[in-house]
Amino acid sequence: MHLPTRSRRRLVRPAVLGRALAAFAPLVLAQQRVIEPFPRAEVARERVQDNTEHSVVIGNIRRINNQVRAEREVRTAGDLIRTSWRIPAGHGAREALSHAMEQLQTYPHTTLFFCEGRECGSSSLWANQVLNNSRLYGPEDNQLYLALRLDTEPQRFIALYAITRGNRQVYLHMDQLTPTEPVTDVLYPTAATLGKMLRAEEELLLPGTTTEQTGEQAAAWLDLVARMLRSDNRLRIQVDGAGAPEFVQGLVERGINRQRLEIGDPQPDNGIRLEKR
Repeated sequence: MHLPTRSRRRLVRPAVLGRALAAFAPLVLAQQRVIEPFPRAEVARERVQDNTEHSVVIGNIRRINNQVRAEREVRTAGDLIRTSWRIPAGHGAREALSHAMEQLQTYPHTTLFFCEGRECGSSSLWANQVLNNSRLYGPEDNQLYLALRLDTEPQRFIALYAITRGNRQVYLHMDQLTPTEPVTDVLYPTAATLGKMLRAEEELLLPGTTTEQTGEQAAAWLDLVARMLRSDNRLRIQVDGAGAPEFVQGLVERGINRQRLEIGDPQPDNGIRLEKR
């Protein structure tokens, strides 16, 4: 930040200075990483790009006609920070990712996509095509990827990729995109991501099921939860909330066995919470 000289400061009225600082604050935040690096990690590579167009991958990737295609992505313009850290020996990729995730959990956020191992697809595509850093290439079994949106001011999209390479070196890469204009589209996790979150946390508050949401959005969450349940026939859930009876009925209408569903606590008043049974 460039500070004016003392003689120039005398000429700036407080109100004008306040407006200038308020306008400058989002820019400063956009240029700061939202996570602290893993202890004793070394920055292997870092690039900062202002006002660039960027795609955040929030679904599976594959190569089609020699081009990488994402099943889902968010494409927008903004300020981008791309940082790759080399993690100290003795620590794994999952540990490095967990360290970053714990910090992100302190922000209001929406998890959009998570994959691990071979379900993420080709590590070569992630390293060379998506993240543009060949050092991130490694065995497919040794990779993890997480994408989420921080619902803060300013809004940010965070993508994390962790890999243990064939030589046992561990890297964690972060893309942090601060959109010039907030992305207002309603974004949902994939069904597989929703299932992983529920198994890990054992309960989930669905952010798009309040009474302020449209019928279309509520139906989208019902479709998503139904796909999650169809993908794992052993999974049973309890549905909490004032609208739980209607939500359960919606799942039954989508072909989910009623015996896998329980209606639980009438709280929260405005929303739906899922609990793993």
